[in-house]
Amino acid sequence: MFRSSLVVGVFSLMGGLTGILVETSIAAQLGLSRGSDTYYVAFTIPYIITNLLGATGQFSLVPFFARLDAGHSREELWKGFSYCINILFLGLGTLAVLGAAAAPWVIRGIAPGFTHPQIELATDLCRWLFLIIIPAGVVEVFRSFLLSQRRFALPAATGFERNMTVVVVILFGFHRYGTYSIVLGYMAGYLLQLLVLGTKILISFQPRYSLTLVAGGEAFRNLRGAGTAQISAAAGWQVVVIVERIIASFLPAGTLTALNYSFKILGALVELLGGSVGTAALPTLSRAAAQHAQDEGRRTFGHALEISLTLLSPAVVFCLMLDRNIIRMVFQRGSFTPQATVLMGIVFFYYCLSLLPYAFLRLLAFALFARHELGPFVRLSALQFGLTVGFELFYVGVLRLGAKGIPLGLLTALVLTSALAIRRDLGGLRQTMDRAFRILVAKNMLAGLLAALAVWGMRHWVQAPLTGVQNFVYLCELCGTGSVVYLSALAALRALPVKVSGWR
Repeated sequence: MFRSSLVVGVFSLMGGLTGILVETSIAAQLGLSRGSDTYYVAFTIPYIITNLLGATGQFSLVPFFARLDAGHSREELWKGFSYCINILFLGLGTLAVLGAAAAPWVIRGIAPGFTHPQIELATDLCRWLFLIIIPAGVVEVFRSFLLSQRRFALPAATGFERNMTVVVVILFGFHRYGTYSIVLGYMAGYLLQLLVLGTKILISFQPRYSLTLVAGGEAFRNLRGAGTAQISAAAGWQVVVIVERIIASFLPAGTLTALNYSFKILGALVELLGGSVGTAALPTLSRAAAQHAQDEGRRTFGHALEISLTLLSPAVVFCLMLDRNIIRMVFQRGSFTPQATVLMGIVFFYYCLSLLPYAFLRLLAFALFARHELGPFVRLSALQFGLTVGFELFYVGVLRLGAKGIPLGLLTALVLTSALAIRRDLGGLRQTMDRAFRILVAKNMLAGLLAALAVWGMRHWVQAPLTGVQNFVYLCELCGTGSVVYLSALAALRALPVKVSGWR
């Protein structure tokens, strides 16, 4: 599982880095301004839908295809494959038409604080952006099928392919098409994904496509139930995103964009260091659940938690202690000024407090969907979303904490939801998080503390950077030192096995 996680993690890293590169490309052209706020509001609903597709494919289609492959004929597998493509293509095509028609009302609902010119531009952009959801849906079917067959490299690389396409189109097309070049980049990126994954499936599996729109059986009932549960939960989360943007539209200009960028970095880190592990574990978890192999499923889930914790702990230290340097390295160029770096550094710091609980709940979702425990997942998600909105309104509206109130609301909600999940023993957490696991957590905390002390000492010893190149070297030195201390501490505490081979 670690090797598979490494494959997914490498491509997730490339996808995450290029995803940030997309944001830096946009930031270099638009900065933190009304123009950037306008684009991100226009992209809100199409982005929500593409996120829903990704979440549904990861948690619904992978277990569906894995179960068909484990207990049914190849004919039934290709029938399910065709059914998913047909339903998504027709449904998303209809949704794209309706979304384009309703764009003026969508924009006014999301950003009531916008000016009239902003609303007009955002409406036009939104109409074009709705078209990308159609290829995005078919891509998700292809990607999920390959993941269910334990083909991790190409599905994990799709984000990298799309993001690099967007960057290239912005780089060479912004001077001519302006903000519309971003729309063109996303459309080209999704079409490239479709071509690459479709070619791989054709060559490796020789699929038998059919115009199937109706299907029955236990696997299809589970798919509909899982899809409904995941879409409901993911839609609930996107309601939270919309509420956050409504709140941010009344805050100073650029705040909405800063929140958007910071949360995307948080999400990229969680996917890289937590989601990649869950992705590698999901086919095994799904097959274990189908074969009622509870011990194997529990062991796999425990390994996923341990690997993710070990990877995330030093990342938390670096993000909290070097937040402004990280933002400076990633974003500060062109129209993105040092003042913008200060604002975003604050928001990023508070978001990074949520790294561990966010990743924990992300991995728990993999286990619940593999076990088809859909009711607990939906209730837990609803609780988290309700708490998030409530605390965000409290921190921003009552305590007047400004932009940092939104990430603090997320943190509070995640901590309370995680505590409830452990108390209710969701996904068999109590047996998974046994005494050995708790000892590993304690060792990771100690190693993380030592890494933090090492970074703190280096900050006082190494001269503060003045240029961008110096800032990059500064981050490499401090993060490198912290990583060495962290891994050495784990090895000394025997939390990280070290094998020494002798010469023969």
